Formats: sequence, structure tokens, C-alpha cells
Amino acid sequence: MNPSRRWLSGSAQAVVLVCLAVMSTGHAAAAGEYSGQPQIEELPSPAGLNSSLSRISRDELGNVYLSWVSQDDAHTQLAYAQLIDDKWSEPHIISEGAGWFVNWADFPVLSMNSNAGVAHWLQTSGEGSYDYDVVASFYDSAVEQWGEGVAVNRSGVAAENGFVSMLPMGDQQTLIAWLDGRNTKTQPEPGPMTLRGAVFDASGNNLREWELDQATCDCCQTSAAMTDAGPVVVYRDRSADEVRDIAIVRFIDESWTPPAIIHRDDWQVAGCPVNGPAVVASGNVVAVAWFTAKDDAPKVQLALSTDSGASFSPPTLVAGPKTNGRVDAVMLANGEVVVSWLDTSATEARIMLSRFSSTGQPVDKFEVARTSASRRSGFPIIESVDNTVYLSWTDIADTPAVRVARVNF
Repeated sequence: MNPSRRWLSGSAQAVVLVCLAVMSTGHAAAAGEYSGQPQIEELPSPAGLNSSLSRISRDELGNVYLSWVSQDDAHTQLAYAQLIDDKWSEPHIISEGAGWFVNWADFPVLSMNSNAGVAHWLQTSGEGSYDYDVVASFYDSAVEQWGEGVAVNRSGVAAENGFVSMLPMGDQQTLIAWLDGRNTKTQPEPGPMTLRGAVFDASGNNLREWELDQATCDCCQTSAAMTDAGPVVVYRDRSADEVRDIAIVRFIDESWTPPAIIHRDDWQVAGCPVNGPAVVASGNVVAVAWFTAKDDAPKVQLALSTDSGASFSPPTLVAGPKTNGRVDAVMLANGEVVVSWLDTSATEARIMLSRFSSTGQPVDKFEVARTSASRRSGFPIIESVDNTVYLSWTDIADTPAVRVARVNF
């Protein structure tokens, strides 16, 4: 189910929708509400007006990038800039054109590594309103150009495909995971959304592809991380009786493990909450943050693993009940974990950071910026370099515009 037409039934719908009525001012917080807070600095944004769907990212050397989408009538453009000596480079255009499927919750990914780059967007593919493909462009460092887009999903079925996560795999290869809707068009009864993954080389060739889960939630974001044992992908699962808890698959000994539930929230909901998990890893340590609303009690949780995702600790409460989730997570150089989430206790939604020790103990939490809880504001995204966290979000107070802040711990 596409997030533009997702529906929850009964009180579960109210839990999610009650958080969508807040309006935005979009200003960065001058000071947090807790003593000893880190330094918060808003950075000039290289994205202009009518920009949104931003993502802050980094490469293996610690270089920081910001990507975003700009729209002008029917024309859409995906661009990015690099932060160099505290200044953004001139924006570089990855791709532009018409016929893009632009959605508040399903935003492009930019992955840069070892002079190689991959970025994706969504392109309409059929007559249906929600028929669209995942299209990726690969950066050719020899000519310093982005290549023509290639379809990541290769079924040939016009269906919903999206919610991509990417992970560098070495040798200029990239793992791309996505929700694949090919089975949703089967007859006489449509099947469920699936999770698929594939490894691509630097030229965009599909080297290997797998079905990772045969039934997933329709429109929750996926997330991927690299551990010492290999890559992991986390996502919202979907059982036959509509329990939609967070699951993980791991690539071990050249094959993917069966899906495993990280924690049994037992959130039974007859619709997609459009609220995917976030995973981050360092060595054998894995941290997963996610949103759940079982029994109409919204909350954000964090669970840790010390065996590359084979098992997880009982979850720690990050936030609740005045939250609509929209989480992200990073790990600092000192082993601490930082989780971002939206606080909806006031008339404005607050972008919050919660910091936890390497063993999952709460350290502090504070407001970084204010935004709207409406769909137009999208999902705040964080990334870390050493013990510094970068944040990007969309300010929709007047004309949508991407904003950026930096938090120094």
C-alpha cells in the first residue's frame, strides 16, 4: 500500500492521525531543555526553495553529503552537495526529468563510497496511480558523471516498488534493498509486498538478487547496516494475522538468514503505519530503533545486539506516548547511540535527539529543531562523523525548504 493511500482502522488510525495536525515554524532550537546539552549549530543549506526529501549521508572517509529533491511544476530534480571545510560545494545534479513519483515518506537515497556513488529515485511505470519503479544512477569516477538511470526492480510488473536502503559492500559494489510489489498484482488474489535485495557493481550491473522476506508491511522504510559478520537489513514485517513488528535478516556465509523478529511488540494493525525502523552498527554491535503503537500507546524503542544482530536485548523506551515516531539512529565514535524522533506534545512537533550509552542506558535528550508533524514535513534524517551528528529536515512554514543542523557532543 502506498503511503499516499494508506488507511488504518478504528482507534489505530486515530493514534497516527492525531499527530498529523500540527503546524510548523521550522526553526532550530537555540537551547535544549536539559543541562549539559551539546552545542547545536544550524548550517546554511545548499538547497533552495521548493526543496524537500533531504538525506544527510557520509562516505567511509567521513565526508558529509546532503541530497534533496526540488520540484517546479512537473519537473523534478535530484541534487546533492558535499560539506568541505564547513562550506557546501556547489550543488551537483544527479538526475532530472518528468514522470517521477514524489512521495513524502519514500525519499531518494544517496550512497557514496571509494569514489563510487549510487543514488535512486522513483519513476512512474504504468497506468496505475501507484505503479512506479526504483531507478538508480551510478557515478562514473573516470568521467566524473552520473550515468543513465537503470531499473533496480526487474520483474517487468507495473507495481509499487520503493523504500530503498543502500549499503557499500567493498570493491565498488553496493547492496540495495527495497520493497517489491510484483506479487501485489497477482491474480485472482493480490499477494503481499515483499522485501528484495541485490548487489550491484559500479556500472549498475545486477550481480546477485534475492527475495529476503515474502510478506512485509507495504510502505515502511527499510534500513541496512554492515556488521563484522556481514550486512543486515531491518524492516517492518507482516504476519498472516496483521501483526507488524520489526524484523531483521542477516547475510551469513553467502546466504540470507530467515527473518527474525527483533522484539515481539505484537502490534496488530490493519494498515501500514508508514513508520520504518533504523539500524546502525559498529563491529559486532547493532542498534535498532523503531516506532510501535500497540494498544493505542505510541512509543519509540531501542534494542541492542552484541552478536551482529543474532540476538537483541529487551527494548529500552526512547519516547512515548506523545510521539509519531519517524525515527533515525546513528552510533558515535565513543560507542554511544543517538536516536532521532518527533515529539508531538506541543502545537509544534519537536525534532528530538536521545542519547544512550553503549549498553543502552539513557544519557540525555534534547530538542534540536521544530517542524510540523504533517506528512509534508517528511522524515528528519541524521548521520554521524566521530562524535558529531548532522541533521536534515524540511521546513514547510512558507515554501518547503531543506534545513541542516550540526550537533557537537
